[in-house]
Amino acid sequence: MVNLNELIQKESKNRIKWGFLIGIICAVLWGLAYVALTVVWMVPPFDTMSAFPEGAMGMLVAAAAMMTVQITIAFIILSLFYLGGTGKLADLPRTIRTTKISKWYAFAGALGGPFAIYGSVLAVGYVGAAFSASAALLTAVVGAFVAKLWYGENITKRAWMGIGIMVIGGIFILNPIQTLAEITNPSAPEGMWLGYFGAFAATIGWGLEGAIAGRVIDLTDSDTGLHTRFVGEVLVWSVVIWPIYMLLLGPGVVITALAATISSPSFLIWAAIIGLTANFSYVFMWKTYPLIGVGRGMSISTLYVLFAIIGLYVFMGIPTAWWIIVGAGLAMAGIFVMYGDSGESLMESTR
Repeated sequence: MVNLNELIQKESKNRIKWGFLIGIICAVLWGLAYVALTVVWMVPPFDTMSAFPEGAMGMLVAAAAMMTVQITIAFIILSLFYLGGTGKLADLPRTIRTTKISKWYAFAGALGGPFAIYGSVLAVGYVGAAFSASAALLTAVVGAFVAKLWYGENITKRAWMGIGIMVIGGIFILNPIQTLAEITNPSAPEGMWLGYFGAFAATIGWGLEGAIAGRVIDLTDSDTGLHTRFVGEVLVWSVVIWPIYMLLLGPGVVITALAATISSPSFLIWAAIIGLTANFSYVFMWKTYPLIGVGRGMSISTLYVLFAIIGLYVFMGIPTAWWIIVGAGLAMAGIFVMYGDSGESLMESTR
């Protein structure tokens, strides 16, 4: 005779196993995306920055143009090929029209796009991809904390221990002494602080986005929900960010920046690659939330730091400082501490 409790327990263990495996796939894609995010700063029009204003404002406008065009391309590609290939494309308009749900996806898009990815791209441009990738390690801590306060997602003591080890790794990677020295260096590029502030914004933005997604995914399919989030991000860029820049700088500056970005074939190619790595990694990360919870889903995904460091070295020859290697090692140790949770305590932490 089949024991119902045993079946439930087996199903829960399978969900947990697949949650971690899907999170690792996300980490690989997300890590490789930082190679593409580095390259886009080396191709027209971002290599010379001649199409953008001078100084810190030019960097802000350039990063905004870069991400506006990129997220639009990613949305088109993933909608046609991923949603279309899985037979879910017809569900997207219905999800968007359900405003009680789609407004939360739009909010997640605003936090994850114009706040988090904007900050991350600025960090890549000013400080470097390895720093930008590593700084977002604290995303999981923010996401887990907010999810616990907001809707009571349980995090076991061992899971908090793993997150704590990751935080220590993040401190090594950020290297506060060097960060302060670079910001206060008179010869540093104008607006250098924007790179470090951007990394901080990415941590907060992605953490809050994860908490929102973990809640609202309970009500919809994660794939159509994610693409609704992409629509929200495109709208925020189009109807909020760019009108502000038009008021501050004039329509001519904005048109020049966007036209130069759209007319660059090399950028468009790399923007598509970012869509197939960074944006596609979202598909897998959002699938982890209902399986193992926001805290664990974001934490296992932060293994991307390791793949980012390896990718930057293999494909671009960018060396990695010893403190980043130590920090990445600690982050991985934190992940394994979390993974070592006993079956019962791990199942208690999922909704």
